[in-house]
Amino acid sequence: MHTLQTPILWTVHALGVAALVASIIIHILRRSKSFDVPIVGVDTSDVDSLKSRYVQQADTLLREGYEKFTGDIFQVATPDGPRVFLPRRFAHELKPFSRHEASGMKALADRHIGQYTTIDHESDIMLSAIKIDLNRNLGNFVEDVQHEVAHCFTTQFPPCDEWTPIDLHDKLLRVVAQASARIFVGRHMCRNEEWLDCSTKFALDVMTGGEKLKQWHPWLRPLAQYFVPEMTCIRGDHRRAFELLLPELERRSKESIRKEPKPYNDMIEWMQQRAKKLGDKTFDNKELANLQMLTATAAIHTTRLAIIHALYDLAARPEYIEPLRREIAEVTKSSNGTLRKQHLTQMKKLDSFMKESQRHNPPSVATFQRKAMIPIDLSNGFHIPTGTIVQCNTNMLDEAPAEWGDPHAFDGFRFYKLRSKPEDANKFQFASTSYDSMQFGFGNDACPGRFFASNQIKIVLAYILSHYDFKFEDGATGRPKNIMFEVNVLADPTVKVLFKKMQ
Repeated sequence: MHTLQTPILWTVHALGVAALVASIIIHILRRSKSFDVPIVGVDTSDVDSLKSRYVQQADTLLREGYEKFTGDIFQVATPDGPRVFLPRRFAHELKPFSRHEASGMKALADRHIGQYTTIDHESDIMLSAIKIDLNRNLGNFVEDVQHEVAHCFTTQFPPCDEWTPIDLHDKLLRVVAQASARIFVGRHMCRNEEWLDCSTKFALDVMTGGEKLKQWHPWLRPLAQYFVPEMTCIRGDHRRAFELLLPELERRSKESIRKEPKPYNDMIEWMQQRAKKLGDKTFDNKELANLQMLTATAAIHTTRLAIIHALYDLAARPEYIEPLRREIAEVTKSSNGTLRKQHLTQMKKLDSFMKESQRHNPPSVATFQRKAMIPIDLSNGFHIPTGTIVQCNTNMLDEAPAEWGDPHAFDGFRFYKLRSKPEDANKFQFASTSYDSMQFGFGNDACPGRFFASNQIKIVLAYILSHYDFKFEDGATGRPKNIMFEVNVLADPTVKVLFKKMQ
């Protein structure tokens, strides 16, 4: 009996030691880097509840930090470890750094574990094509984009002869994707159903796959990525994008060989020309397809969300609809209702409403974020080590300048009125970035596609305002409350808006 018990006891003992060692290793691996600054909610011992609050109520949590530690740096416990939040004034100190020193794109990529979801892929060719070529040509695309928007509403929306509930998240995804594709991949590809499906699906796979993979410890992710279905989908999205784009690229190449090239003015052409000018041998058709996926991801979903927020605000405040319709009719009367490039700058009331909607419903409550690519020391002595992500709490409405009026009220024409002074005529625009308006970021790494987004949003809203009446379903009271996912501000996807075609 004794001889039988001994190996059993040894086995039990060994298992116990192994479990203890494993628990110690896991504890060490899970230890998060901490900073010598106050922690929001430090009075609670339930760290998991703090992390959960960050995921679901980051706006409330950051408000608590702002009020409790006014003017000071603080940190918040998140599922990805502690996040450092700076008072907004430090944006001035970080503003001069280049993207190679303090990168907004790297910060975003880290949040979505970009080395696995493939969005950690900065390209000077892509950035130059957006910053220079796209912005330079925006005026040339107004009628083309308007034509694609009209085509989408005709083919994708129901007739709406009577009040009809519309899922804006679904329908506007197609509208924005097709309108954007007209500029990104040209007139031959922009209505290709498979391409539109691939370019919109990729972002969803990135978001979902990234969140699932983040549940695994970083040391296990190289293997775990093969057990997350969406990660497999991401690789498939890239392959499919290449397959779909290749015939278009071959067709253009043949035209070039025949020395009868047609003039193309789209993102494909701009990136190809820039790669040729730089002599970049690594830029091939696969790289071009990959960059098209990244460009679409950056453009489509944020633009769609801004349009939905604006429509929710209009449906909740219908008194703004007629003044905006009159402005649209006035600026387009000489062109029989067709938008021209000069009309977009003339629609100052619409621009103001968009900016006020975005002020209350920003894409994020921390739109200024940077990953330190080099060590950075702030003026108060705080040291930001290389690799650290810092963010500014940019959605504290209280910090608006006094001349803006009541910062908590919704005033759709707030910025229209501010621009009434001749010296301020070109200030306070939707796409403008400033210390007081960081919705598109601030400084060297501000969103390069914000002018493109502004045009797209105006064209879509102008079309809807000119062709449809819309309202919330009967019984709805006020504007639907936004949904938070970490620092991201999302419009409630369960809300239906009723549309009726104007007679």
